[in-house]
Amino acid sequence: MKSTLNIVNYILTIFLFCALYVFLFDLLCIGRISKFNHIWLDTCMFAVGDECLNCMINYDRISLLIISPILIITSYYLFRHYHKYALLVPFFGFVLFILSVITCWGLI
Repeated sequence: MKSTLNIVNYILTIFLFCALYVFLFDLLCIGRISKFNHIWLDTCMFAVGDECLNCMINYDRISLLIISPILIITSYYLFRHYHKYALLVPFFGFVLFILSVITCWGLI
């Protein structure tokens, strides 16, 4: 049972790192190249111009504040169990992020 929970924790942490990269990328792109395709654009329809960008930035910040403590806790338990193999988790999360970006933009 404990082994199964460790595997679930490993996969959850990979998805959390992917989400972290997604929100950081969205924060990077606000007001730039991909201005038309933000994550929070549908929820900020009431705002116009800069208000819409501020609304989207606030959603990204809140998401990062929620993901960060969960990511710290899951990473701590992974380091206790997997030691050096836990260092691969951010890399796998980045690969998953790249695959999601490629898939979202229709390059595959």
